[in-house]
Amino acid sequence: MDASVTTPLLHGQSEFHDGHGLPTPASYGQVQDHPAFLRACHSPWRSFSQNHLCWVRGGIVAYLTAVGAMVLDYKLRKEESPYSDWRVVFDFSVVTFSLLLAYHAVVLGWTYTHLYHPHIEETSTGWEYWALRTLSLPYDMASLRKQFYFTLFYTTATVFTFMNTVIYWFVTLEHDDKNTGEPPKPQPSGGSALADMIGDSFAYEWTSLEDAHKNGPHEPFTEIFGKGWYKAFVIINLFGITSVVSLIEIFWLNSIKRPFGVGAHTLGVIFFAGLYLGWAAIGKVETGADAFYWLNEKNVGSREAVVASSIGFVILAPIMYAFMYGLVGMRENMARAAHTRRVAAAAAVAGH
Repeated sequence: MDASVTTPLLHGQSEFHDGHGLPTPASYGQVQDHPAFLRACHSPWRSFSQNHLCWVRGGIVAYLTAVGAMVLDYKLRKEESPYSDWRVVFDFSVVTFSLLLAYHAVVLGWTYTHLYHPHIEETSTGWEYWALRTLSLPYDMASLRKQFYFTLFYTTATVFTFMNTVIYWFVTLEHDDKNTGEPPKPQPSGGSALADMIGDSFAYEWTSLEDAHKNGPHEPFTEIFGKGWYKAFVIINLFGITSVVSLIEIFWLNSIKRPFGVGAHTLGVIFFAGLYLGWAAIGKVETGADAFYWLNEKNVGSREAVVASSIGFVILAPIMYAFMYGLVGMRENMARAAHTRRVAAAAAVAGH
């Protein structure tokens, strides 16, 4: 099997072309390089072989598929809601999870066919050819337009995943905790108001301490762990593990570089964040359910607060893209440093 198929795309392999007729990665600072499609199929680390990469990607897709089935089961059968089951289609966490799963499924197909079936034209049977053609890398991979569409899709899936995690743990969960907490009961009139207030405070605190010992986890973990392992498993995967998977993808599973069209990608994630708010508005009309509590005027107090929250949601998209951009830059610097050390070690050995 051709070495270009089985080894990561690393700098310093300038003497050969791969089986697709593509030039090997250019020296640092040059524009010429592998297309983003190929970089998605190769780890930046030499020790991470293509065979291992296929197994890891397959495991991630299998895990996400199983978790996705559990998420749908929880939201459709176990989560209490007065609204239609179609509300799930407009749920931001479900949309985000679907994008992440779609990305990993597509790239798994590319990685597998690139390794085991690099020349699908040699396949004679019709159905097998079309199956491999569907799973394999696209034609005309050097097309800048196609590369932009793919990197924008990858960027949007990753940015939405980070947004989903941040919004849940720092906004939604805090709001749910405040709504589930029980305030002190009102006292009858008469007597000293100050004495009643102090007495109520001590009674409430003592009751809270007793409840904490009796019922186990308390705020903010009651919302997650207070109702059985199934809900906790779904929530942790939906709002935590997905971001961990995205981090693993950035640092170990692909070697996609930071795009040159940073402005276009920034506008792209802003556009898709706004597009989702439109999708959520359609969901509100069709099902009556709000995608987020802050999209309901009754919850936040005014229409202006809803508009401000929506603007904050859109602004969060480029912030998370900047975070992702920085992570990719860190990985590039780490890979570059590893390559430099290998070159220096090889030169030292050759000198002796």
